[in-house]
Parts: sequence; structure tokens; C-alpha cells
Amino acid sequence: MSAFQKTEPQPCASSKPHALPRVIHDRADFVLRVLVFLPLILLTLLFGGARPWIWQAVSGLVFLGIGTWSLRHELIAPQGEMRRLQAAALALLCVPLLQVAPLPAWLQTFLSPVRARWSDGLREFGGIATTALSYDPLSTWMHLTWWAFLIAFASILYRSLQPGGRSHPAWLLHGLFLLAGFEALYGVLQALLPSLGVLWDVDAATGLAYKGYARGTFINRNHFAAFLGLLWPVLLAYLLILKSPRKMERILGTRERAQVLVQKKAFGVFCLGLVVLALVFSQSRGGILAALLSSSLLFAFAGFRRKRMAMVLAGCWVIMLCYGSFIGFDGIAGRFSQIGQGAAGRFDLWKDGWTALLDHPLAGTGLGTYPTVSRAYQNALDPGQRAKHAHNDYLEAAVEMGLPAAGILILCIWGLWWRQAILLWRGRQTMDQDRLTLAAGTLAALGGYLLHAWTEFNNAIPANQLTAVMVAVLHFHIAGTDAAFKTTTRNTAT
Repeated sequence: MSAFQKTEPQPCASSKPHALPRVIHDRADFVLRVLVFLPLILLTLLFGGARPWIWQAVSGLVFLGIGTWSLRHELIAPQGEMRRLQAAALALLCVPLLQVAPLPAWLQTFLSPVRARWSDGLREFGGIATTALSYDPLSTWMHLTWWAFLIAFASILYRSLQPGGRSHPAWLLHGLFLLAGFEALYGVLQALLPSLGVLWDVDAATGLAYKGYARGTFINRNHFAAFLGLLWPVLLAYLLILKSPRKMERILGTRERAQVLVQKKAFGVFCLGLVVLALVFSQSRGGILAALLSSSLLFAFAGFRRKRMAMVLAGCWVIMLCYGSFIGFDGIAGRFSQIGQGAAGRFDLWKDGWTALLDHPLAGTGLGTYPTVSRAYQNALDPGQRAKHAHNDYLEAAVEMGLPAAGILILCIWGLWWRQAILLWRGRQTMDQDRLTLAAGTLAALGGYLLHAWTEFNNAIPANQLTAVMVAVLHFHIAGTDAAFKTTTRNTAT
């Protein structure tokens, strides 16, 4: 009896109070990580979320998940830079709210005279006319909810990254490796087997136009290239700083850990080589040029003289060249030889968009209304064809939001990028090398994406927009302007 009393109560009393909160905390983090990955995976695999019913259903589903999670757990309020960015993003929601609000007729006439004349014409012919600035209030409402979803997604991603401090989130980077690897493999197969389409056939005309191009689960190869262009610099940076997990130190010796690390890096180089190969065989001229710029930025910030960077890049290029020579580079060379013809078509589309902007300079046509409004302004294509986008994210944003709001938004985005670039450049000598490399990878990816936006409408694809937000939050988590400012101050003081 005494032996039974000795063994039973002591361990349970000491372990239960500590084990239960830890289990609850781990479970909460796991659910939060699922909420982070769920929209990215669903949107990417379902045509990049290019259809409204896809991104509306996914955002609604994740909104419900976030609401349910918030009932039992608390979101960490962002501090410092992230808090200011969140406040600015919430203030930006006022623009579409103003566009869908019923306004007095005199105010609509002042803010958008062309829209007021359209409303008067509809009213005269007995049509339904409102005094809202948006030409399609329902579409503007839906895009407003999408912007709110992006803010919520950035908040839960920020919360999921906090337990690791400034260290890199291996769980997130491993997931991005798998997703990018799958998309790259699918794209390479499409280049090898021209009859292989995108999941099920969604548009016969589009399928024939892009037959034999690498485009993964995306409908448009340019959007596929933009998605890979956002991920490959980040994955390359992670591959350069990859180390053996600490949990292996108790299981394996030094030699065995080194062998496991070499195997992991070899597999990573192979996957990254496939990603670069798929990007090249998308034959997206803007995507390829943006990727070359991203690699130059990564070299400049992370140090192009580092041996392991040169070795990893050499391995990626060898894999790309070996597989590429088997598939054939003739089509890619032909695409770049026609760059002048493609530019002429873009200029014609931009002229149409510019005309729409001149008619709605102050308040825009309404968020998400460019596909509708462009019908009245399109002269670049034949009558039987129609371009739903301006092939320039900045011009399309200006048409939909108006010059004041779009100008402020674009200046803030580029201003933030340049400020982070300057801070990272100043702190590159004293900053931890692993943090510097990953921060450089995220900054380079965003730089290439922002430049590609001048010739494409990647922000109209929800998967790309969501990935860009993810990379931006990851950059601020890794780089942190607070750390960069401390480094700059310390250098100035010495």
C-alpha cells in the first residue's frame, strides 16, 4: 500500500499543470498555421483564384476559421512598424467605401462628371441609376471584402510568426518549397507534353493559345511566372542558410548530421532548379526579366562572393540547362525576338486605360470595375476580342481608385521598398548573416514583383496578391526596421 502511494500521485501532480497549457498552445499554433496555408494552397491550385467564385468562397471560408479561432485565442496586437502598416491598410478601405456609398447628385457630379452623365442617361431612359461612384457597386463591395481578408490574413500570419522571434519560420518555408515544387513539376510536364492542360479545361481558346507553355495550375503563363518569381528568391535564400535541426544533435553525430544536411541541400537544389526551369519555360518575358533582376538584387544584398551561393546557383543552372536542352529553347528565343511586337500591343491597351483614367481622375470607376468599364474604352483589339485588364497594375489601380488614392498607395509601396533596401544595405556588414540573406531574398522577390507589375496584371490574380502579402510580412518579420535602425545608429555612433 505504501509503495502504491509513493509511485502514483507525485508525477501526475508535477506534470499536469505544465503539460496542459503547452498542449493547448501547440494546438492553437497548429490551427493558425493551417489557416495561413489553407487560402494559399486552395487559391493556387484552383487556377490561382482567377474566378470570382473561387476567391470569394476561399476568403469566406478562412474568415469563418479566423473568427472561430479568435473566440478561444487572442491575436497579438502588432507593434511598431507592423502596427502603422495595419493602420494604413485599414484607412485604405475608406476608398471603396466612398465609391459604393450613395452620394448627393451634386457631389457625384463634382467627383466624377462622366459617371454623373451616365447616371442621368439611365434615369432618363427609365433605367436603374444610383448616385454611387462605382459603375458596379456589387463588384466593389466584393473587392472591399477581399482587401479586408488580406489585412486579416496578414494579421494571423504575423501572429503565427511571433513565437519564433526573429528566427526564420521553417514550417512556412518548407510549405512554400513543396507548393513551388509541385507547381514547377506540373509546369515542366506541360512543356514536355503539350496536350497537358490546366486541371480541367476551363477555356478552350486559352488552352490552345498557351499550349505547350509551362503554367502550372494557373490559366495564364505570365501569372504563373509571377508566382514562381515571388517564391524562388525566398527559397534560394533559405537554402543558403539551411542547417541541421537541433533535435538531431541528440540522435546523430557530427558526421551523420553533415551527411543529412548535404542530402537536404541536394534535394533543395534539384527542386529549385525545376522552379527556375518552369519559370523559363513559361516563356513570360516580363517574368524572366523580373527574375533576373531579383537574382541581381539578392547578390547585391547577400554578397555575391559567397561560395555556397555560387555553388547553389550553379547547381540550379546546371539542372535548368540539362532539362531545358532536352525540351528545347527555340520557342523562348523566338518569344524574346518578338518583344517589340508585344510592347506595341501593350501600348495600345495602355492608351485605352489612360483615356478611362482621364474621364475619372478624382474618384475612379470603382474597385474591381475595370473589366466592365474597359468595354466602353477599348480600341486596341478587334471587335470580337476584349481585354479585361490594362496589363499594367498601376494604371489599372489608378483607373479604379482615381489618381489621388492610387498615387498615394503606389508611392507608399515603392517608398517602403526603397526604405527597406537602404536600411538593409546600411546594415549588411553588422547584421546576422542568416537574417541578412533571408531578408535580401524577400526584398529581392518583392522588387521583381513590383517591376513586373508595369507590364502585367498580376495583382488581379488572388493567389499572387496573397503570396506578395505573405512575402512582405515575412520580410518585416525577418528584417525588422527596429533592428536595422539599431544597426545604423550603432554604426553612426562608432
